[in-house]
Amino acid sequence: MIFDEPWPENELETLGACPVCGSTERAVLLDGLHDMAFRVAPGRWTLWRCGGCTAAYLDPRPAAAFIVKAYERYYTHGGAESFRLDPPGPLDLRTRFITGIRNAWLNHRYGVKLPWALPLGWLLAGFFPDRQRRVEQLIRHLPPAKGQRRVLLDAGCGSGDFLRMAGQLGYQAMGLDFDHEAVARGKAAGLDIRQGSLPGTGLAPESIDYITISHVLEHVHDPVGTLEELFGLLKPGGCLWITQPNLSALGLKEFGPAWRGLEPPRHLTLFEPAGLMTLLDQLGFERVELHDAVPQAGFYYSQSRAQQVGADPYGPGEPAGWSPDWEAKAAAADAAAAQDSRLSEALTITAWKPV
Repeated sequence: MIFDEPWPENELETLGACPVCGSTERAVLLDGLHDMAFRVAPGRWTLWRCGGCTAAYLDPRPAAAFIVKAYERYYTHGGAESFRLDPPGPLDLRTRFITGIRNAWLNHRYGVKLPWALPLGWLLAGFFPDRQRRVEQLIRHLPPAKGQRRVLLDAGCGSGDFLRMAGQLGYQAMGLDFDHEAVARGKAAGLDIRQGSLPGTGLAPESIDYITISHVLEHVHDPVGTLEELFGLLKPGGCLWITQPNLSALGLKEFGPAWRGLEPPRHLTLFEPAGLMTLLDQLGFERVELHDAVPQAGFYYSQSRAQQVGADPYGPGEPAGWSPDWEAKAAAADAAAAQDSRLSEALTITAWKPV
């Protein structure tokens, strides 16, 4: 199998210390990891836990100039269309009702005119708090633009599905991604996407009101430099929104090396909530907040179970090894995370730049 082949020695870099805090105090968290998710990257990998800041990191790891080979089957190369605020009709009655309430609430809050809105449906939104949290996560907790020219940057935007959504909610949305195929596809759809990397965006300091990085920070070779640059890009009073796999997830305890959130060697650094929040505070952010968890264990548990039994997690049909018992375990994990978001499969944090 491909992961039994070594990653070429001359394309690796060895750290010997934490890429977040520089501490050399560490212990092996997991060893012998391999690419179970997309099955394109050779090599086996060691994940270390830092004794200083508690982050986890791969060492050795692919050097930045060569890691592109680990992305040959990555999801940004796909053409699947994501969730839309303006789904093409017709809709069945249940979907029409749910969409009508959601879009009525968005229209009321953001002062926009999304289709399919149910008249006065925003008054019903409060009766569905779980679904409301899902919507807020979907739109990445965007504050209303209130008719102002507010600029949003989605760094690591893929082909730009969220850019379209942010534009519908009144933002001037632009994206950044290193994947030239995804950038080309987004541009062909009329979106403002630039090819670039983190850090090193080349964008003007203090030019952005809201920055989102969705499952991006774990991929960068320099997480601290990335966060420092994003801080500099924000206008005073601007906000950074982050989501990524959670090192404190119940799924990691359940599945160990088969947990979907590990994804070696693409995921280079992982954080637990307290560690990432402390880092953001040290970098000058304020009002650092861990958001309530939304149900997501179904994805992580089903994919992890497939990996655990040696199957392709993106294979057709029901996930390999999946059963009602595992579905119940995923539901229990979501219930626990609803009580304590520090246990969720992925963490979501917002942090604000001081005015």
